[in-house]
Amino acid sequence: MSGIFDKLKDVGKDALGTFLVLDEDGNELPADRTLAAPAGGPARSAAAPASAGAGAPDVSMPAPGAAPDPEFVQQLHAAVDASGKTAYTQFKALFAALSAVGDEGTRTQLALSAAQASHGIGAAQVAAAIDDRLKILAGEKASFDAAVKEETDHSVGGTLAQMEKTRAEITRKIEEIKALEAKAAELDRTAREARATIDANSARFAASHAVVEAELTAERARVAPFLSPAK
Repeated sequence: MSGIFDKLKDVGKDALGTFLVLDEDGNELPADRTLAAPAGGPARSAAAPASAGAGAPDVSMPAPGAAPDPEFVQQLHAAVDASGKTAYTQFKALFAALSAVGDEGTRTQLALSAAQASHGIGAAQVAAAIDDRLKILAGEKASFDAAVKEETDHSVGGTLAQMEKTRAEITRKIEEIKALEAKAAELDRTAREARATIDANSARFAASHAVVEAELTAERARVAPFLSPAK
């Protein structure tokens, strides 16, 4: 199953690299990677073996849009084929040899009869061999799920942590902007008040200047007739 785990990690690395690349100190570095589409993994769940005479077991189908990965299927087959219970392998070979029999029930019965005659195994041994393979398959799924969790914690978790850090930085910048806007408004108010004070003082000075100038001009006019003519 190392191939499945390697593929999972490769997809996780692509997903993480799409959003961020971290240096040794955990800081974000520029990244320019394209997210690889993850290959669909096997989504079947192990079903309990059907009892004699019962219909086919209910098998979970892949999620909509997901397609079985031939490589995953091959590796899962290789894992379950490592079962030490060979009754199923012997039955399967006999069942395949009876492909000319059209009725599946009859074909199964003939294959079981042939297995009993040639190998001394019956339906119980075949079912036990299938159960052993289902157990192995369940173990493979558990290992895969654990790998998914580990990779999710690493890649998705790392991305989400960086996203939260970025959001916190945005919040901090917004607060800084608000503080600067408040400071700018206060400076504007102070400037307008200073300008109003200056304008008021200038107006009072101009009025005062006009009064004194008028007084002096009147005095000058009163004295003017008594001035000696200029030689």
